[in-house]
Amino acid sequence: MKKFFKIVFAVLGIVIVCVASLFRSWLIEPLSAQDAPITDVREGDIIFHTSQSSQSPLIQIATQSKITHCGVIVMRDGEPYVLETLRTLVLTPLDKFIARGKDSKYWLKRSDKENIKIEYAHYLGKTYDLAFSFDNDIYYCSELVYDIYLNQLGIKLCEPKKVDDYLILCTDKIPQLESTMRRRGITMEQYTVAPVDIFESDYLKSVK
Repeated sequence: MKKFFKIVFAVLGIVIVCVASLFRSWLIEPLSAQDAPITDVREGDIIFHTSQSSQSPLIQIATQSKITHCGVIVMRDGEPYVLETLRTLVLTPLDKFIARGKDSKYWLKRSDKENIKIEYAHYLGKTYDLAFSFDNDIYYCSELVYDIYLNQLGIKLCEPKKVDDYLILCTDKIPQLESTMRRRGITMEQYTVAPVDIFESDYLKSVK
């Protein structure tokens, strides 16, 4: 019986630590989110929001962040679009991208590089990379941003991390998360970049 109670208390302790850690991080980030129309937007700006997709809660748990999706602003015929990964890689009108996020809130970041022009045509139509892998010529959202900045602008926004680095505390024991990783072929040792890694880059500043 003693052993049973020790196990119960240990499990409860882990759960409490996890919940407290998640709650603390989630309180901080959303304070800077915007819901007003964007008046200053430039090609190359990076826009973030909390996606309402089915995988968004799992990304929030794994990365301890409300920020779960991102894309790059490009200008077409004088209008702003977001180059982003959905089921395929597409251009989405900026206002539709914002409206699709949770509570229509967003974050906008910008580098110091001037007169950015994104070459995006060869990305369009590529499928979404469910395995979150590098170097396979298909992309997930933050990999797309990372790739564009590295290969077109010469800026390495962040250091890729092992999946294991994101699954802190007990999050790697959540059945739904484990099942999704197994189904998609995601391993704990593979390297990836998360939207929050791009968001926290020292090479970007917030745009109000």
